[in-house]
Amino acid sequence: MRRSLFAVLTLSTMAMIPAQAQTPEEAVLNVTKAMLEVLTSRDAAAARALVIPETRFTLTRPTPEGGTRVLVMTGEQFIEAVTRPGDQVVEELIRNPSVKIDGALATVWAEYQLVINGVVHHCGFDAFHLVNTAGGWKVLNVSDTYREQGCGAAWHQNH
Repeated sequence: MRRSLFAVLTLSTMAMIPAQAQTPEEAVLNVTKAMLEVLTSRDAAAARALVIPETRFTLTRPTPEGGTRVLVMTGEQFIEAVTRPGDQVVEELIRNPSVKIDGALATVWAEYQLVINGVVHHCGFDAFHLVNTAGGWKVLNVSDTYREQGCGAAWHQNH
């Protein structure tokens, strides 16, 4: 409940900041970080406020044979999967984000670690595409890479 309240407060605080107080890059990065917070808060309503009906999540995963499997989910399928009740604390941490914007399309490329109960589970790179709608920046697509080796210690423990 505490994390859910945190997500709601974070989103409402971001909504109260006047648009001119944020650069477009900051606004895009704030939406990206709010989407990642959903993994921890498991707040489906907060997640739905960040996506559009066309949103897709494209996840790349290694196969046992050494190939790559591509999993594509709608925004709703992803939200249902990550907001199920559970007792694990899940955090997706990003660092070194690069934000590029042209018109109504923005891209965020960042290193990530997925941390479960304080232990790094896997890492890779996230690629977020956002679209600027009448309701502000919304997540259009998220793609990622995935590896279990070479992830290092959880970043939040190092800073």
